[in-house]
Amino acid sequence: MTEQIPPRNVSSSDGHLTDEHLAILADPRLGRTAPLAEPTAEPARQSPLSAQREHLTLCGPCRAAFEATERALEALRDPAALHDPPAELWDRIAAEIAAISEETRVPGQSASDRDRPMEDHPARDRPMASVTELGPRQRRRAGTEERPPRRLWIPLAAAAAGAVLGGAAVAALLAQNDAAEVQAPVAVTTVVGDATLEPVAAEDFTGRAEMVETEAGDLELTVEISAAPDPEAGYFEVWLRDAEGTQLISLGSATAGATTFTVPAGIDLSQYPVVDVSHEHFDGDPTHSGTTLGAGPMEDPDS
Repeated sequence: MTEQIPPRNVSSSDGHLTDEHLAILADPRLGRTAPLAEPTAEPARQSPLSAQREHLTLCGPCRAAFEATERALEALRDPAALHDPPAELWDRIAAEIAAISEETRVPGQSASDRDRPMEDHPARDRPMASVTELGPRQRRRAGTEERPPRRLWIPLAAAAAGAVLGGAAVAALLAQNDAAEVQAPVAVTTVVGDATLEPVAAEDFTGRAEMVETEAGDLELTVEISAAPDPEAGYFEVWLRDAEGTQLISLGSATAGATTFTVPAGIDLSQYPVVDVSHEHFDGDPTHSGTTLGAGPMEDPDS
C-alpha cells in the first residue's frame, strides 16, 4: 500500500516545505544537483537547509510529511528480493490438477470416454464446472487493488491453477449462454469551475484549468499547459491565490500537458479564486518565486 503524505498548504506567510525540500532533507544527496547561489553583497543569513530544519521542529504537518518521506526513501533503498520457486512446486501443481480432473469425472465414465473430445459426449454426461459468485468486497479488491509480488513462485502457481478453473467456468457459461454483460461503474464528477490561464510573464504561455467534484466529495483541479517556455533549471508550480497575490496555496509541481491535483479539504475557494502557474527554481525556498507565467480566475461553468 502506498503511504499518503498529509496535505499541506504553502503560502507566503506561513509557507510549508514542498515535497522536493522534504526529499532533500531526508537524503541530502538529492540536492547536489541544485544550482549554486550567485555571490551577493548582502549580509550573511541563515542557509535554506538550516531554515527548513528549524521549520520541521515547529510545524506538525511538515514533520509528519518528512517522516513519511523518510520511510518511502528507505523502502526504495531496500527493495524486496525475489526468490526462485522450490524444486517440487510443479510436481504439486500437476498433482492438484490431476485431483481436480478426478473430482469432475462423471460417475461410471471409463478412461477411454474421458479421452474423447468434449463435443463427442452427450450433454447429460458433460461435467458442469461450479462458479463462485464474488461478494462486493472481493470484487472491489479483485478489480482495483494492486499488490506487489512477495515471492516469484506464488503468482506462477496462482496463474496455473487459475487457468484450469477459469477455463472450466468460461466453458460452462458459454454452454448455458446466459451470462449477463457486466458494465464497469462509471465515475461521476461535477464540474464546479474553469479558468483560462492568460499569459503574464511569458507571452507564449497558454493554458486552462478545470475543477471538478468527485462522487466522494473531493475537489480535483486539472491544469493543462498547452504552451510554455522551457523551465530550464527550474520547474512549473501550480498555486491557488487571492486576486492580489498576497495569500497563496501550493498544489504542487506540474509538467507540460495535463496535471491533476487534489485540492486540500477545508479551503474556502472564495478566498483563493485565482489559478496561478509560476516558474520556480531548485533554491530551497518554498514560497512563490514572484514569476507568474500565466494565471486566471476560476469562473462558474454555467456563467
